Amino acid sequence: MGKYKRRGKLIVSVYHQMGHDSINLVNEPNLSNYSGAILSPVNYDEEKIIAQVKSMREKENFEAIFDPQLYFPQTERGKLREWSYFPNDVDTALVSSEKWWKKVTKDIVDTCVKINAHAACSPVFAPRSYTNDYYSMMISIGNHFHRQITQKGILPIQSMMVSLADLSNESRPQHIASIISQTKSDRLYLIFVSEITPRRELDDTEELKSAMQLIQLLENSGIKVIVGFCSSEFILWKVAGASSCATGKFFNLRRFTSSRFEEPTSGGGQLPYWFEEGLLSFLRDSDLIRVQKRNLISDETLKNPFSQLILKKMKDEPGSPWLSLSWRQFMFAFADLESRIVNDEICIANLLLEAENKWLEIEEIPILMEEIRNDGKWIRSWRRAVVEFNQ
Repeated sequence: MGKYKRRGKLIVSVYHQMGHDSINLVNEPNLSNYSGAILSPVNYDEEKIIAQVKSMREKENFEAIFDPQLYFPQTERGKLREWSYFPNDVDTALVSSEKWWKKVTKDIVDTCVKINAHAACSPVFAPRSYTNDYYSMMISIGNHFHRQITQKGILPIQSMMVSLADLSNESRPQHIASIISQTKSDRLYLIFVSEITPRRELDDTEELKSAMQLIQLLENSGIKVIVGFCSSEFILWKVAGASSCATGKFFNLRRFTSSRFEEPTSGGGQLPYWFEEGLLSFLRDSDLIRVQKRNLISDETLKNPFSQLILKKMKDEPGSPWLSLSWRQFMFAFADLESRIVNDEICIANLLLEAENKWLEIEEIPILMEEIRNDGKWIRSWRRAVVEFNQ
């Protein structure tokens, strides 16, 4: 199992989803609540990740997890082709062949030893269709990987990609959980795949509720779930009992998307956003000013040290960029909110109700957000998902 920093009864369980130029956030003093990082071979070559892991091993109770990120081996690659485990025959191989993948795992294991990772995720790829046969194949490959990696003294983590749309069938979470429970690993790296763009909030109640059911079924079976690529909807995964969640600074590190693996060097086209806990929303700078004038910024958000730096910068240097501060502001909020949830200092149902009431107040004032879709309507879907999940 991973090592977690204990503070009172709290077990901190959030991970950095590493991306381009993310290593500086790992050593950020105000982000010390993170218990580990999911390494990114898409963004860094072997030499740089070896240096990253060496630095991470100097941190107390910090876990470096290697994800081979072969989700789209024949198309999007980033820096993957520079890695020694990247298959030479990937352009001609039948990537849906279990035999081929089992051959690839040996090279991944050798790489994990070379970089000295604490733990490693089994390889998975994005299928054309999320069938039972696909899930069974991923478990078979994961169990093969488990046998190889444990011999090297590295902790194994079973990976699984799950389509949110595939979960809409009422009995689907049970079927998928039954297959996943056959893994030999005691941890699962769970990646939810959706057609919703990274900037937008997930808002399909049935999909969200089914995803929560899947997490709960897995956790109840003794499998500790790490949900990767999380945005603000991670609060729903915590309601379901997810052991850990991972997020990153870019929006495409907070929602799994194939385009994220097309970026070999940078995030590109990023805009600063303020995460407002009271609204469970991301605000552009102009909307932040509107909300601030009406005293609608929550006390918890104002306690965020990076929130104070952003407000000071906007006051002292109007129009100056605060993108890097916005990344830190969200990541601090992510870890802080998670810790309060785990410590029973906050009730998610109440948090959602208060957020919905604030959005109603915004509508009545009215405050017209710069982004027309930033209207809080997803909050009702989240409330329904929580209520119906608990029922």
